[in-house]
Amino acid sequence: MESERASAGEASERRVRVRGREGEEVEWSRKAARRAGRLNDWLNDLDPSEDTVFPINETATTVLRTLGAMCDDDDWSASRLDECSLTQLAALIEGASNLIAEQALVYAQTAFARRLDGKRANELRELLGAVDDFESDEERVEAIAEPAFTPDSLVPQSTTAGPPALPVNDDAAEAALATVDVGTLIELKGVNRAWRSLGRRALCSRLCRRKGHADPRQLDEITELNLQLTIEAGRPWEAVRAGRLLLHLERLTGYGFEVDVAAVRLVNLDDDGGEVEEEEEEEEEEDTPLPLLRGLAKLALDCCVTGGEGEPPLALLLGVIACAGSGEIRRIPVEKLRADTLSSLDLGGRMIRPEGAMLIASVIPVTAAVTTLNLEWNKIGDEGAIAIADALKVNAVVTELELGSNEIGDEGAKAIAEALKSGTAVLTKLNLFQNEISPEGAKAIAEALKVNAVLTTLDLINNNIGPEGAIAIADALKVNAVVTELELGSNEIGDEGAKAIAEALKSGTAVLTKLNLFQNEISPEGAIAIAEALKVNAVLTKLNLKYNSMGDAGKKAVQDAVMDRSGFVLEL
Repeated sequence: MESERASAGEASERRVRVRGREGEEVEWSRKAARRAGRLNDWLNDLDPSEDTVFPINETATTVLRTLGAMCDDDDWSASRLDECSLTQLAALIEGASNLIAEQALVYAQTAFARRLDGKRANELRELLGAVDDFESDEERVEAIAEPAFTPDSLVPQSTTAGPPALPVNDDAAEAALATVDVGTLIELKGVNRAWRSLGRRALCSRLCRRKGHADPRQLDEITELNLQLTIEAGRPWEAVRAGRLLLHLERLTGYGFEVDVAAVRLVNLDDDGGEVEEEEEEEEEEDTPLPLLRGLAKLALDCCVTGGEGEPPLALLLGVIACAGSGEIRRIPVEKLRADTLSSLDLGGRMIRPEGAMLIASVIPVTAAVTTLNLEWNKIGDEGAIAIADALKVNAVVTELELGSNEIGDEGAKAIAEALKSGTAVLTKLNLFQNEISPEGAKAIAEALKVNAVLTTLDLINNNIGPEGAIAIADALKVNAVVTELELGSNEIGDEGAKAIAEALKSGTAVLTKLNLFQNEISPEGAIAIAEALKVNAVLTKLNLKYNSMGDAGKKAVQDAVMDRSGFVLEL
C-alpha cells in the first residue's frame, strides 16, 4: 500500500512534457497542465506511472513556455505581459485557445485590450504596423461611419485582399478582440480592409449574438441588438439605424433587460390617459416640465420590457423609442424622424426637457434631411445641450439651430463650442439667447469661432458674458472672416467690452454686417470708441445701441460717424 502511495506521489510531482511546433520539448508542472483543459483530458486518460510527451504541433515552443508559466503562477497578472508585442499577445491567445487554458486566455486578452482601448484609427494603424489599403479617404471614413452592427462576408481573414489583420487563425483573431471596447472595435475598422473585416465580425458577434444561434452574416439574419453597448460607445443613433435596416429585429437588450420590438411598435406613445390637459395647466402654473413618458404610454412601454432590476435606464428607453416607437411623443415625431422625411423640426415651447433633447440627439447623426432645428423654450439644460452638441459632431446637415431660453450654462456652451470646432458641424446660424452662459462659456465659444469657417449668425442675447466674455469674442472676430451677424444685447459688457468690439471692427478682418449691443451699460466712453471704429469700418450696415447710457455725447459721436453712409441702420 505504501509503495502504491509513493508511486502516486511521484506521478503527481512528475513534470509534464509538451512538444511544440518546432519539435522542442517544454516542461510544465502538473498543476499548470491541470489548468489547460486539453492537457488535463490527456492526463486523465493516462496511467499515472506512464511517461509521455504531449504534442501541441500548432503552437510555437516559446508560446508554450510562457503559457506554462502563466498557468502555474497563482499570482500572475495581465500587467506581466506589458513587454509583449501585439503579435506575441495574439500568439498567446491562439495558444491558450488551443489548449483551452481559460485563465491564461483571459490574461492575454486583457493585455491585448489594454494596448488598444481608447485609440483612434490612425493611432491603431501605427500601433499595429498595418498598411492603409483603402482606395480613398471616403472609403476609410465610411468604414468607421457605417452601422456598428454591419455583418462581414463569409470570407475568412486569410483570403482578403491584403495580409490578415493578425498572424493567427480566424478564431484566435476574433478571440483577441473579445474584451476590446466597442468604440475601439469601430475605430479598428478604419485601419485597413483586413481590420475592417475582422472588426465587423467582432462587433456583430458582440452586439447581435443570440444564445443558441450562429453569428449573423447578413442584415436580415439579425434578430437581436444590444443597445447598452452602442450607448456606452457613444453611438446612441445605432438604435435608429437598427429600426431602419433590421427588418427581422425581435429583441433589444441592455442593462439586464430585454425589450420586445414588435410590442413597442404597437404602443401609442402620446397616450396620457386623458391627463394631459390637467397636467399642462399645472405645468403653466408651476413652470414645471412634465416627464417625456407618462400615463398609459409609460405603462404600455413598461409592459414591453422584461428582466432586469428596478426601472429600466432612461438611455435604454430612449433607444427603444428611437428604434421602434410609433407616431409622436410630446409632439416629437419619432416615426417621421426615423424615416428621415422631415426637412425642419420646430418644437419650440414643448417643454421636452433633457430627455427629449437626448431622444432627438439620437436621430440627428443619421438624418440626411433635417436642416433646421428649433428647440427654444424647452428647459433642456446642460444635459440636453451636451447631447445635441455630441450629435452635431457627426452631423453634416443641420445648418440652423435654435436653443434659446433653455437654462443652458457653461457646460452646455462648452459642448456646443467643441461641436463648432469639430470640423463636421455645418451650422450657419446658432441661437443661444436667454440662457445662463457666463464669461467661461463665452470664452469657449470664442475659441471655436477662431477655427470655425461656417457659422455666420450667433445670438447670445440676455446671457451673462460680461466684459470678459465680450473681449474673448472680440479677439475671435479679429481672425474670423465668416460671422456677419452678432447679437450680444443685454450682457452687461460695459465700456471695456465695447472697446474690445470696436478694436475688432477696426481690425480689417471682421466682416460683421449686423451688430446688436442693446442694454449693455455702455457709457459715452464706450460709444465714442465704437464711433471711431465706424469711421474706418465699411462693412457694418446695422447697429443697435438702444437702452445704454451713452448720453448725448456718445450718441452724437456714433451718429456723426455714420452720417454719410447711405442705408446704414442705427438704433439708439
